[in-house]
Order: sequence, then C-alpha cells, then structure tokens
Amino acid sequence: MSISFAELLQSAEQLNADTANAASLPRVHRNLGQIAEAGERLWMKTAAMATDDSADVKASILLGSRGFDVPSMAQKMETLKSTTIEPTEISPVTDIQGFLKGEREQALLGAIIESKNSTMKSASQRHSQALQQYWEEEKERVLSALLGSTKSDFHVPVDIQPLSVNSSYWGKDSMMTQDEISFADVIGRRNDAVIAGRRYPLIDEFMNTIHEFGESKAVLDCWELVEVLVNSCCFDDPLLRFKPSNTLDLTKKSVEYLEKGFQQFVQTTICGHLEQAELGGVPGIMELASSYLSVRTQDSSVWGLVYVCLRCGSPAAALQALQDDGYEGEVESILENWANISAPSAARDKVRQLYYGGVNNCNDPYKRLVFSILGGCDIERRHGDILTTVQDYLWLKLVHVLTCSSTGRDFRSNKDKITLAEVQEHVLQEYGENHFNSLQSPYLYALVLLLTGLYESAIEVLYRNEESRANAIHMALTLHSNGMINLSTTPHQPVLSESDEDPSPHKRLNLTRIIIGYTRKFACSNPTSALNYYYILHGVHNEEGEDMFTVCIAELIQESKEYQTLLGTLDSSGRKTKGAIDRFNVNHSQIISTVAEASEKRGCWEEAVTLYELAHNYDKVLEILNEELSRKLMPNDKAHEHVNEIAINVEPRTTNANTNLRKQFLLLLDLYKFHKLYHSGNDKLEEALSVISRLQIIPLQQETINHRVQAFKSFSDELRRCIPDILIMVMSILNKLYKNASKSGSTLYGAQNKQAQKIRDQARVVMRFAGMLPYSMPGDTHAQLSMLDAPMRY
Repeated sequence: MSISFAELLQSAEQLNADTANAASLPRVHRNLGQIAEAGERLWMKTAAMATDDSADVKASILLGSRGFDVPSMAQKMETLKSTTIEPTEISPVTDIQGFLKGEREQALLGAIIESKNSTMKSASQRHSQALQQYWEEEKERVLSALLGSTKSDFHVPVDIQPLSVNSSYWGKDSMMTQDEISFADVIGRRNDAVIAGRRYPLIDEFMNTIHEFGESKAVLDCWELVEVLVNSCCFDDPLLRFKPSNTLDLTKKSVEYLEKGFQQFVQTTICGHLEQAELGGVPGIMELASSYLSVRTQDSSVWGLVYVCLRCGSPAAALQALQDDGYEGEVESILENWANISAPSAARDKVRQLYYGGVNNCNDPYKRLVFSILGGCDIERRHGDILTTVQDYLWLKLVHVLTCSSTGRDFRSNKDKITLAEVQEHVLQEYGENHFNSLQSPYLYALVLLLTGLYESAIEVLYRNEESRANAIHMALTLHSNGMINLSTTPHQPVLSESDEDPSPHKRLNLTRIIIGYTRKFACSNPTSALNYYYILHGVHNEEGEDMFTVCIAELIQESKEYQTLLGTLDSSGRKTKGAIDRFNVNHSQIISTVAEASEKRGCWEEAVTLYELAHNYDKVLEILNEELSRKLMPNDKAHEHVNEIAINVEPRTTNANTNLRKQFLLLLDLYKFHKLYHSGNDKLEEALSVISRLQIIPLQQETINHRVQAFKSFSDELRRCIPDILIMVMSILNKLYKNASKSGSTLYGAQNKQAQKIRDQARVVMRFAGMLPYSMPGDTHAQLSMLDAPMRY
C-alpha cells in the first residue's frame, strides 16, 4: 500500500494536534544549546559507569556496522586463544601414560625453544658480522678516498679539477692523463728490467719524462733535488739513512743543491740587468757575485761579496775576495778548510769570540752573517735583512747543522747548537703547512721537507693534492728504489705513521696505500698499467701474511672483469693462452684461485668456473657445476639451458678430475638429457623412461628396489636434491603411458591391456621406492605421486 506525500503530511498534523490537546503532558521547548548540554550530562553519567569492556563494545558496534558476524567471530577468537602453548602439567608418578606424555611434550617444547633461541642468536651474530664487515670496507674506502695523513688529520684540496679522459689509449676511454700514461710506460719498462735481472735507470727515465711534460719550475726543483739525492746515496736498509754520517752526507747534498740553485738565480738576475751589472773581467764566481751585488744592493762591501760567493758554493772565490781586499785572520783558515766544515777548528772558536766581541753589533749585516756562518754562532738570529727567501733561510740553517756537528766540541754549556732534528721540528711545527700554503703551493712545502730530510712527509704532502699526486707516487718509487724511504710495517696503516724505531720527527710512509689509491681511478680502464704498479708491492705482506701483489691483483681482476686480458684464456684444446700476469715471476695458479674463491663467495658461479678452469682446478669446477646443475634441473628456462651448455662445454676437459665428482657430474648431465626428453612431448616419453632406467637411480622392477634404496644412501646432497622431482617426472611419464595403453582398440586390445599392467607394476615399484627412501622430501611430493598413481590403481 503506497501513501502519498499529502496523506503523510495530514497524518503528521493530526498527531501533532492530538499531542497538543493532551493536558497531562507538559510542552517542552528546547533550543540546540540546551539539547547539547543535556546530552553532555547524560554522557558524563554513562562514562562514569563505563568498564574495561567499553573498547570491546565499540569494536563490536564498528564491526557490526560493517556486516561482520560478531558472535561467531568472538567464538573463533576464543578458540585461537585456547590454542596457545601452555606449560604442561606434571603428572603423578603413578600415571605412567600421563608421565610419558608430559615428558614428551616437555622435550618437544624444550627443543623448539632451544632451536628458536639458537636460530635468533645465529641470525643476530651473522647480521652483526655482515654489518661490521660492510662498515670496515666502507671505512677503508672513505679513508683511502680522503687520503689523509692520519686517521684524525686529513686535508682535502679546495679546488677540484675535472677528470680528463684520454680516449686514444688502447682503443677505449682511459681515465689516465697523458702524463700518467708516460709515467706508467716507464714503470712497465722498469718491471721488465727487474724481471730480467737488469738494473734500470729509473731516475734518468723519470727526468726525461718530466722534461717532455714541460713542467713548471716548482715541479722541476723537486725532481732535481730527488735526482741529486738518489745519485749520491743508496741504502740496503732504510734505517741506515738515520746513521749520523749518512745524515751529514744527505745534508751536504741539500746544501749543495741550494748553492747550485742560487748560482743559477744569480746568473738569471744578471742576464736580466746586463747594463746595471757591469759584467766584465775574468769569468768566475767572484765576478758574478760582484755583478749581482751591483744589481741588487749597490753594496761594495767585501763581506757582501764573501757571502754571495759562499751562497753560490764557492769558498775559494770568497777567500780570493778577502785576499784581494787585504784581510788577514782566522776567516781565511776556515775558508781554506771549508770542505771539512764539520771538523773541529780552533779558528772557528776564534771567529766565534770575535763575533760576540763586537761583530754581532756592527753596522755591516753581511759581516755579521759571514761571521755567524763561519763561526757557527748566534744561531737563533734570522738575518732577515739579507735572507729574504725560504731557500736562503734553509741554507743558513743547514750550514749551521754542519758546523755544529763536530764531534770534538762540547755543546752542553754552549747555546750555539742546532741539530737537523731541530730544523725539522721548526719546519713542521713552528711554520707548518699553513705558513707555506701547502694546499695552493704543495711543491714549495715538499721542497722544504725534502731539503731537511723529511722525505716521507714530502711525499705525503704532494700525494694529498690531486694535481701533484702522480709526481708524488713516482718520487716515492724513485727514493724507494735506493732504500731512502722508511715504509710502514703493515699495509693497513695510515699514509704516514710513527714508529718507536725511528728518530723524531721522522715518520713512515705507507707505499702500499698510496699506490692502491693512485691506481684506483684507472684500474678498470687501464688494468695492465695498474698491474705494473702492483708488481712493485711484490714481497710486501699484510697482517695475514698474504703477498700484497697477489691481493691487489685479485681485487683488480674482480673490479675490472678483464679476465682474458689479465689472466689469459683457454683455447678449444684446453691449453691456456698467456695473460698480462704471466710476465711476472709469481704463482699464477694461486692468484687465479684466490680470485676464483672470491667470485664463488659472491655467488658468481660462472666466473668461478672460468677462473678455476684457468687454474686447472677441475675438482672445484665440478663441485660448482654439480651444485648448479642440481639447483637448476627442474625450471625449464634460460638458466636451465645456460648451465647445461656450460657443463657440456667443460665436460671434455674434466677427464683428470676426481672420479666421484666426475661420475656425479656425468649423471647430472644425463638427468638433464632425461629432463629435455620429458619436455619434448609424448613421442619422447618412452625414450625418457629408458634413460632413467639406464641411469639406475629409480627402480622400475620389484627386485631392484632394495638395491636402489641402498645406492641412494651413497648419493651426494646435490643428487639427493633432484630425486623428488625425478620421481614426479617418472610417475607423470608412467601416467601418460598408462592412459595411452588403456585406450580401447579392436585388434591390439590384449597387447594394450598387457602393456597397461606392466606400467601399473612399474608405478607400484616407484611408489614403494618413494616410501622406503631415508630422506625427508618436500611435503607435496607424496601427494603429487599419489594423484598420479591413483588412475593406475584400477
């Protein structure tokens, strides 16, 4: 019955009228605010009476509004709550059944809890170890990238230059500059000479390369000093460098280098001011000194001439200048014996007395300086009005070191004493890198360190700067070839480290770290060049006793993936062609095996197979292939085909491998053939069944069941892993053959029935074999076997 809107309105008005006429019910008029207030009071009363079940009530209302059956859901939740594992009750000793049941439950619970705890502990430990190893690798990489001198003190260049790429090297992009390629060629020729037992003039080749580059004067100055040092000294043990006599010899070479450099500067200055120099007379140092003074100071003092002659390294010219001026005294005696500057001299003591007797306060700065030099006195005085360059200051300090090194003088009460170590401390501490602005002018600071005998620190300063890194590496290699670099004890130390065996402030240089850091940028693009640098580390061992050359090669091969270039290849007959490492006198098989082990740990099985085969370790080749063949037997995909192709290609070269491994390998290859026949259609089913019968791993006759079960116990884990899938494939073949044999036929009905019975018998044998296997197969294996067997039971 439908009601119109008009009728509904009329009915509502009638109800309203009836309510208005009711005298017993008072009319209540409330606005919205009053209604909200009343509702608030009711809610407060209800909240005060609320219990802990209010949340359940709200949840029930919400779920009910969404259509859930709340009562039935509550019953299910109660069932789940009741299934929690609770401690078993201890049964009385007289209740044997209850006691045994309780003991069984306690044992099961204990095993479960113990297994859970051990699993969680093992997982936590492995996770922590993985994180720790990852962090150590990242920390090593970051520290190497920052290239700091210590773990807490490193300097990063402000200006970062874009990396230039040489595209014409070896037909592919090279991360090496042309200068670095030239240096690398020299290192390669050096290695060839070392392998052949010949001496290689490393410094001469480097100097020729430097001149070809057209380097700046700052670079040439450092290299020329290195050339002077290596041509004058060679030590079998770097610690011999700290022997006092050897230290004096090296200091003398530094002084001679500074004197030669100043003489060249004097000549350059005169050539730029020929008119003012008034050059003439007999060519010689004294004439050059006189002309230089005319240009720079217009000082005609004989002491100025003596100083310039000494600064140019010509005491004979200084003596001639004094004699021409008519001077007589102890100074002449000192100049006559200047070649033996460190020997005790009564004349030097007399000069010192004259200096402190009034010369130190005279108005002629050159005379003060000459007496300070010859007498080895007033060492703290800087003579800043004459010595205006770093080279001048260092020359004076080093000359004072030589004059104060006399073994016949007692300096315990003499303030006029300075040692080379004190000069080194002044350079490192009092002045330091900020004074010399080593970030912008690394070669100047490196030159100062080289002059004062701090070779390791000089290399580190240059190595820290990207632009000077190549020169730093090759200066270090040059000095190292003459035994003049003190190396770190372990390759994992910072670039510079301290040792109690070394005199302060000398430090040790980590040659391994700087070589690895230098080659990192081009190791992948130019692996052969990197290999040449790593050969220098041959004979250096890490904390584990591993040869760093072998370690670096292994890392290089893993990063660059240049297996053929570095290790060689195998031809079709299995003979190995030579790679880049074959020119070095090292254990090639050990290196290849090390790389193969690393690839195997990373899961790169294909690379590991290739590398183990290069090392002729066919036992490992078969171990890996057996594992991969067993894992990829079932999936009929590209990975399945790929591993099968590799195995077939390797098989002819495995004849000398372990007999059991090869037998298992051939069996797995036959299983792959069976797998292929199984997926080739119904026409190949009988052939597949004959293959599995020939392999004698799955019984098809009743009398062979026990024999196959016993043989199964000797199978490897890789082969056992394949058995469940093989059983399913065999039962599937029997199922399909049975269906074909069971089809009705007028003429061959009897034969087909006999064939069907034979297949049923074979299926019974397979099912019985599956039940007798002492192996825990996947849970659905028996279910699938039963489903395939069911149609053949009737």
